[in-house]
Amino acid sequence: MLGAITIRVSRALAAAAGAVLLAAASPALAQGQSQGQSQSQPVTGIHLGVATCAGDNCHGAKQRPKGSAVLGNEYIIWGSRDRHRNAYRVLTEQRSIRMARALGYKDAEHEPRCLACHADYVPESQRGAQFQLSDGVGCEACHGGASGWLGIHISGASHDANIAAGLYPTDRPLARAEKCLGCHYGDKTRFVDHLLIGAGHPRLPFELDTFTAAQPAHFVVDPAYIARKGRVTDLQVWAVGEAVALIKRMDTVLDPKRARSGLLPEFVLFECQSCHHNYDSLHAPRPTATGLGPGTIKFNDANAVMLRLAASRVAPDAAKALSAHMMALHKATTDDWAGVEREATAVRKIAAALVPLLTKYEFTADDMRALSGGAIAVGTGPDNWQSSHAEQVTMTLEAIVTSLRSAGIVGNAQADSMIAVLTQYKDVANEASYRPEPFVKALRALQPGLGK
Repeated sequence: MLGAITIRVSRALAAAAGAVLLAAASPALAQGQSQGQSQSQPVTGIHLGVATCAGDNCHGAKQRPKGSAVLGNEYIIWGSRDRHRNAYRVLTEQRSIRMARALGYKDAEHEPRCLACHADYVPESQRGAQFQLSDGVGCEACHGGASGWLGIHISGASHDANIAAGLYPTDRPLARAEKCLGCHYGDKTRFVDHLLIGAGHPRLPFELDTFTAAQPAHFVVDPAYIARKGRVTDLQVWAVGEAVALIKRMDTVLDPKRARSGLLPEFVLFECQSCHHNYDSLHAPRPTATGLGPGTIKFNDANAVMLRLAASRVAPDAAKALSAHMMALHKATTDDWAGVEREATAVRKIAAALVPLLTKYEFTADDMRALSGGAIAVGTGPDNWQSSHAEQVTMTLEAIVTSLRSAGIVGNAQADSMIAVLTQYKDVANEASYRPEPFVKALRALQPGLGK
């Protein structure tokens, strides 16, 4: 009984401390509470700033606090190693200055289109006293404005209680995919189109599981994590990420404001190397899995190809339907945009139906080996000239190797050697430097260790 009382008192003190933090971080919150707003109904949506998470008794600890369910050094990882920290700073660099000039902007660091992804760009009414745009993509850009949940978060409330109070559930694959791809692909308010890329913006290669790890992740899926949030595997994150990426790509096709620009389609939807290649070094005609002839612009279907691999293990009929509709979409791009929209609608429906299945599916050792064989077949197949396929194959294989290691199917040394081979070919994301021949050679060398 005494222990229970102690815990309740401790949580009450923590909640009170949270209220003090909230008031210090946002005078608007203090005003709201002074007008009779109850502590159980805090002002929501206010972004308090990364400084509210930086304490050494919060997420700024150099070592994991004793008995803590989390690492405790999340703020330090973000501040010292996470590229999100520098997202705003790059807007002041020469590349961004040149881009802004080309696009007719005064500068990039004040341009809403740039800030939408390079900072936690919420309205001024939602910014607390310690909030700074220059912090880049900080804690609340991903986890949501802390004003509603910080108090109970400090008090030691359950993860579900934090989510109910407004914490964004990044631990859930679908929610994480929606959040990350909002910038790393686009949504209704943000989008990196061919105009931006033409002005100098990097293309946006992305795969959810790989980018989670490379962020770097500021969490460890250990027993404490699983007890609080449940178990989610790398392959579930990978598969759901591919499905959501494909859904967003189809949304762009179906958006009349984005899919076309006058007589021309939005070229960011298509394979860059259809146009951007060294003509002399291209061995024409290149064979393609779509049957499209030389000189055609090929729709970028890398996410669809990877999703088809996942679906082949989870819902084989859906995988076949996805393949058929994507083939019809490819053919329609040459002469029938209405046909493209019709097939995009079907593809989107299939991908959306797969999401709940992929979220729950437990990939077995046989699944992992079959997926690795399928990914290698894509990477060594007729479309291996596409760097978009090569980069998705690379990141998919990394997710598979990580899963094989986690399941104890391959040892650390073998997994490390496989990852090392894949890491050598990270230039697959660069159309100018990518060459299929050495990539194919590397994949064939990996195949015996991966099984099927």
